[in-house]
Amino acid sequence: MNSNNKQEVLDALFESEAQKRAIVEGFSGIMVLFDRDMKAQWVNKVTHERYPDALGKSCHEIFCSKSEKCTSCAFQRCLASGAIESSTQKTGIFGADGDETVFDITASPVKDRSGGVSGIIGIAQNVTEQYRLERQLRHTQKMEAIGTLAGGVAHDFNNVLTPIMGYTEIIRLKMKQDGIGDQTVYDYLEEILKAAKRAKSLVEQVLTFSRSIEKKEVLLYIHPIIKEVMKLMRATLPSTIVIREEIDEHCGRVYIDPVQIHQVLINLCTNAAHAMTGRHGTLTVKLGPAPPTGDGRDWLELSVADTGAGIEETMIERIFEPYFTTKEKTSGTGMGLAMVHGIISRQGGFIKVESEVDKGSIFRVYLPLARKEPGIEQVVSLGDLRSGSGTILLVDDEEQVVQVTGEILQSLGYTVVGKTSPKEAIELFARDPGKFDLLLTDLTMAELTGLELSAEVKKYRPDIPIVLITGYSDQVSKDAAIAAGIAEYCMKPISMRELSNIVGKFLG
Repeated sequence: MNSNNKQEVLDALFESEAQKRAIVEGFSGIMVLFDRDMKAQWVNKVTHERYPDALGKSCHEIFCSKSEKCTSCAFQRCLASGAIESSTQKTGIFGADGDETVFDITASPVKDRSGGVSGIIGIAQNVTEQYRLERQLRHTQKMEAIGTLAGGVAHDFNNVLTPIMGYTEIIRLKMKQDGIGDQTVYDYLEEILKAAKRAKSLVEQVLTFSRSIEKKEVLLYIHPIIKEVMKLMRATLPSTIVIREEIDEHCGRVYIDPVQIHQVLINLCTNAAHAMTGRHGTLTVKLGPAPPTGDGRDWLELSVADTGAGIEETMIERIFEPYFTTKEKTSGTGMGLAMVHGIISRQGGFIKVESEVDKGSIFRVYLPLARKEPGIEQVVSLGDLRSGSGTILLVDDEEQVVQVTGEILQSLGYTVVGKTSPKEAIELFARDPGKFDLLLTDLTMAELTGLELSAEVKKYRPDIPIVLITGYSDQVSKDAAIAAGIAEYCMKPISMRELSNIVGKFLG
């Protein structure tokens, strides 16, 4: 070989090595050369910075901080098969935040002239953040699916509660009108109503979880609510539990329903107390500004911590599912944390949970601080029953709902024409549109929805007021209701007093 050819070969080798060096050193992930004994012989710059003592160590010592080989390892499979192998692997290497690192690993064989495997090139990319985001997405999709199911169940349950509450109130009203003074019967009726209202409250929790109830939000400081709840907790918790409050009264205001934030705190404190049952413990409630999140928004942090039994890591991802509970079957329904999750999610906030078995748990609730002051919704006083006159077209595909609602309205002085078929209701209305003074309709019906029925009725009588009653308000938006000519809508089951006030607005 002459000197020119030799120089060309050397230049080509130098250029090839320079290209390889640029590729290797420019690679942002981990790259390791293992020999046949799976000992690291060479590492790139990134690997050396992260694991300075990697040379001479096995793959499981580098990636998993273990002395034993992994049962399923891409490197071992590659050595045995002589083909490229890959895997996604959780490791025992913990970051500053205490979370596991997740690597996407590819093992590529280095072959000698005879085709045998002389070593393995291991390439690993840190995909921890992607793994977390995918896990959060799966959790969100699961919660949305459960929320949809919960809303449907709540709708049917409200149709069952409506006649129970309605007929009970009718009986009580007729007894008073007829001068029947049997106090024992009155007490029985009162107990039926109490039970029905408890059931209604449970349905509201389900609908809160599925983000399906109307918001009644105001701009407020939440520290007065926290102090009110803690007074209640002091009166109900055993003396073995010490309560600590660390409240920053100047951390800012949030836009939220005060009743719902009260529910959130009661549930979190009650769960914390249950976790410390049978032992001495400390319940700590903190309120203050949250550390910056990097999204340019300001957040408020409300945390509830206990020194109780803690939650196993395998259960933490499930604790916000409805009807899932770590308590005994007689000690909880599993709806409390599901409701908390629903409320906070609707407010644009989120929850973080930290727990260690036998050491305790901490629930951190983050709410976005208000940037501008919204209008404050006024609370309407219901007052006494309002009677009136006029003819109401009542439409609901549940016969019992039509019967009991019709009897309530008749007892208040109205004339009621009830129909269980929306199509029959339209035919009846079309014959004499001036006969009716109000349309009262259900939303979810088999033949037509309440919005479709309302739109048809408006063709014959554009000025007729329409009240929509629904057991699942998430199915209709405010804009859709206005477009269909809905004057007002309310949630099932509706009490006699609520119904009298709503109808009285138009016919009183």
